[in-house]
Amino acid sequence: MKDIYITKVSRQGTSLGVVIPKPILKAYNWQRGDLVIFDVASNGTLLLKLLTDKDMQNIKLHVD
Repeated sequence: MKDIYITKVSRQGTSLGVVIPKPILKAYNWQRGDLVIFDVASNGTLLLKLLTDKDMQNIKLHVD
C-alpha cells in the first residue's frame, strides 16, 4: 500500500507554500536549503525535482 500525505497550502511570510512531510524528505534525502524545480505536466500533475549541480550549470548555460 502507498503512503499518502495530505497537506494544506499555507502562508509562508508573504508567499504561500506547502510542507513536505518528513518521510518524503528522508526517502529522497532532501535537506533544508536544497534547490528544487517545479514543472506542471500536461495532465495537471505537479512535478517536483531536486536540482543537482549539473542541472544548475545547464540552466545557467541557457540563461546567460
